[in-house]
Amino acid sequence: MFSLGKIETLVLAFSVSVLAAFPAAAKKVAIPEGGIKTDDLMIVDCLLPGQVRQMGTEFTYLSARRPIRTSAKDCAIRGGEYVAFDRANYGTALKIWLPAANQGDANAMNYVGEIYEKGLGVSPDFALAKQWYEKSVEKGNQSAMINLGSLYERGLGTSVDMVKAMNFYRKASGIKDSELELVTEADRAERRAQAEELERLRVETTELKDKLAQTREDLKAKQAVLASTQSALSAAQARVASLNAASAEARAAQAKVAELQAQLASQQSSVDTARMATGVALSKLGVDVTQTGEAPAGTKPKIAVISPKLALTRAGVLAAPLLTRLPTYQVIGRVYPSKGLRALKINDQDALTKIDEDGIFEVSVTIQNANQPVAIEAISKDGLATNENFVISSENDAQVSAKRVTSKIFARRMRGDLGKYHALVIGNNAYTGGFTKLDTATSDAREIGSILSKRYGYNVQTLENATRAQMIAKLSELALKMKANDNLLIYYAGHGAIDASGKGFWVPIDGQVNNAASWVGNDVVTDFLGASAAKHVMVVADSCYAGTLGGAAVRPIPATAKDEDVLFVSRVKARTVLSSGGMAPVLDSGGNGHSIFASAFIRALNSNDTLTEGHRVFEEMSVQVAQRSAQLKLRQSPQYSALKHAGHQGSEFFFLPKEV
Repeated sequence: MFSLGKIETLVLAFSVSVLAAFPAAAKKVAIPEGGIKTDDLMIVDCLLPGQVRQMGTEFTYLSARRPIRTSAKDCAIRGGEYVAFDRANYGTALKIWLPAANQGDANAMNYVGEIYEKGLGVSPDFALAKQWYEKSVEKGNQSAMINLGSLYERGLGTSVDMVKAMNFYRKASGIKDSELELVTEADRAERRAQAEELERLRVETTELKDKLAQTREDLKAKQAVLASTQSALSAAQARVASLNAASAEARAAQAKVAELQAQLASQQSSVDTARMATGVALSKLGVDVTQTGEAPAGTKPKIAVISPKLALTRAGVLAAPLLTRLPTYQVIGRVYPSKGLRALKINDQDALTKIDEDGIFEVSVTIQNANQPVAIEAISKDGLATNENFVISSENDAQVSAKRVTSKIFARRMRGDLGKYHALVIGNNAYTGGFTKLDTATSDAREIGSILSKRYGYNVQTLENATRAQMIAKLSELALKMKANDNLLIYYAGHGAIDASGKGFWVPIDGQVNNAASWVGNDVVTDFLGASAAKHVMVVADSCYAGTLGGAAVRPIPATAKDEDVLFVSRVKARTVLSSGGMAPVLDSGGNGHSIFASAFIRALNSNDTLTEGHRVFEEMSVQVAQRSAQLKLRQSPQYSALKHAGHQGSEFFFLPKEV
């Protein structure tokens, strides 16, 4: 997580022509022939000339040259100096910023720290970065506090120290009396209670299984005694029939028959009691005792999961919480009819031999992921198949932070204080340069743009199937025209890419495979947002390798924080990113006409009815994405963090519906 410091207000002489070229809400943006070049819009390290100042009536002098981050075009217009084709070079970047840092400029100190942390063509020097951040922190620079906290959190240039990291994050955001939470106390208590309940259910299930086994053994023993008595009775009855009824021997045989009949009645009662106990044990395990014995041909198998206990999540997925990391988990279930099965498979492994006479099976499932999918399939000899799928979830984010309770009076106060909201929504489907075409990106963009506009009151501009020039032009226009109290959300759905150095990119529709120069680098996006005067900026990226955008984690503002604290924090700059995954491919479908990520984001936006922050939106949707992707066997875990190198100062991005 890095910062560019406080940026001078940008005066773009070409802004009128840019705005005229790109009408609001246009889906396609055309660069006028002979107009501004894409390279002119890029953000550079610019060294402005000194200002002529006057002291008294006769003495004038030239002030020191001043470094800023601005567009190449603006730098040229203002007579500044920048390196046109070597913008990510350690030496040239230091040439711009080091003199001002040595003279005590806190923003320059912070940026020099970032230069050493990023490396810019050489190996990073985290120890030097830490020294410059510390100097900037001494002068009260909030971005440097975030950057220094990030070094302590990740153990770069120093040992890992989460206490110091949290203290720097807290100091930057302005929270004093409240605790920046890794997990809220309410969450901890709820998780402990759920863990205890889960363990209780597991113990109860084991005890019921043991009891079932014992009653089954008792039943077998008593059935054996009953069979022996029935055999003896039959022999005695045959003996009576062969003897003269009047003889003493016959009378003795008849007495024996009566005795055996009494024993038989008693033993039958005992067997019935044992059978009833077995039925009770089966019922407690969740087995339908009416579905026992032989089933007619053509009966489709039925599967019942006894343990773990399953619940339908908001993602539409059956899931069982596993709040303690375990290498394996015992799955207990029952299949009916148990006889006449061709196959029983659990996660593609044969489990047919594990079925007992009541159809109960117990299988150990290896836990490989935080959201471990379990697929059970039963196939009858007639070829009829039944499937039962669920997820064993040990995802820490499965427990959503407590919802913020906000009065309407405070909500109105926040609405007035937060300022105007703008959004740029990009959806790319129709790729032409060798990348596969996508199915859902444009529909995702349309739906999300509509929600932001109608439900939240954003001024939304949408680009569908945008070229590189169109994307950069619109990013430049929106980012650099923001005022100090504005808020900007950028949503991107489309292909993402990563080069050999680990640098991430968004791919425009004219992006060429194996040609990174035709893509839009993540650093380009963060450069624009770092140079923007906007107060709060959030990037929502639904693309492969979107995790390359993120920095250190953003900690949620406690739900119990006082209204005054929330208001104070909201006045601090925020640069955050919500990405659909980490350093891996993500799914383009699976969300009922949308991507899994977009579907969860849409649900979170529509269900929110109060003031909430980006972190809580992330928590609301992340478990849905994780569970759905686990079922589709391509694990996808959303991430939320500070935007790298963009001037994050410890605040959050706030969502507030119009009707609140």
